[in-house]
Amino acid sequence: MIESIKDLEKLLKLCRKQGVTELKWAGAEIKLGELVEQKADTSSLEEDIDDPLADFPDGPLTAEELTFFATGGLPKDNPYRQPQ
Repeated sequence: MIESIKDLEKLLKLCRKQGVTELKWAGAEIKLGELVEQKADTSSLEEDIDDPLADFPDGPLTAEELTFFATGGLPKDNPYRQPQ
């Protein structure tokens, strides 16, 4: 019946599809855990996370600005541009 990994994979997929959670056969026992949700709703998570590049300046940066941002400076603390 099960001669290869592909056969075992087919058996496990069939068990999942049919709702089987335990399988005992030929001295072996397999317990299948709960299925993990494939697609999580991330819309609420995206609203809570602030975009770190939201205030990043458009256009070319000066050498001073490149150094400022490369060392961890935040767009709101940029001393080289006036707030618009």
